[in-house]
Amino acid sequence: MFSSTAKSKPQVVFLPLLALLAAGGIVRPLEKRLAGQSLQPDQIVRFSGNGLMGMLGGMRSVVAGGLWLQLNQAWEQQDAAGTRALLELTVAADERPLYYWLNGARMLAYDVPTWTGAVDQPEVVRRKAATEGAAAACAFLEEGLKRHPQSVEVLIEMANIQLRAGGDREEAAALFRRAAQQPGAPYYAARIHGELLRELGRPAEGLAWLREILPNLPADDPAACRAVVEQRIKALEAELGEK
Repeated sequence: MFSSTAKSKPQVVFLPLLALLAAGGIVRPLEKRLAGQSLQPDQIVRFSGNGLMGMLGGMRSVVAGGLWLQLNQAWEQQDAAGTRALLELTVAADERPLYYWLNGARMLAYDVPTWTGAVDQPEVVRRKAATEGAAAACAFLEEGLKRHPQSVEVLIEMANIQLRAGGDREEAAALFRRAAQQPGAPYYAARIHGELLRELGRPAEGLAWLREILPNLPADDPAACRAVVEQRIKALEAELGEK
């Protein structure tokens, strides 16, 4: 009984490691080929479907974890091409964890642009890098939505990136509305949508939206901030001259 157990332990420990090492031998040349290209995750899947990705089977999460570690090394070295390539490979290996999609998008939106648009560059150059980074991050998250349809987390991440990095309040407002309409969405997504409508110079739309969501906000749930929404409704009514 004990000998059988003892013999199984090396397999439990070493098989994942061997699989990861073997995958690494396939990943490195693939990464080099991808580093000079601009491929989306779905293209990566097709490109590597008969190679690494077709061989993974039950080792997908292990290989993706190893790729994520390599990605972090590229990120620490501010290697933009390597970071993008390894990010695409990671989600191609295992698209299931939202962690890869959300944190990868943050790297593209907030980190990579600071490597190419340094602080000593003119404002127009830094703004262009930030806009391109936000666009790349949102395109990446759009691919994430194909794997995670109706994901509130992905939609909110896209909205935040458009608002903070892309500077596109119109698109951010639309994304917060999409998020707010999903089952289980946090209450704040709807509030932010209403506030952005006001900031965009559309107070009547903002008022109509807040009136629409108010009946579904429980008074006994602090997260719902029902009193805050009621105050905003009163403020907009006063601004628009309504009673």
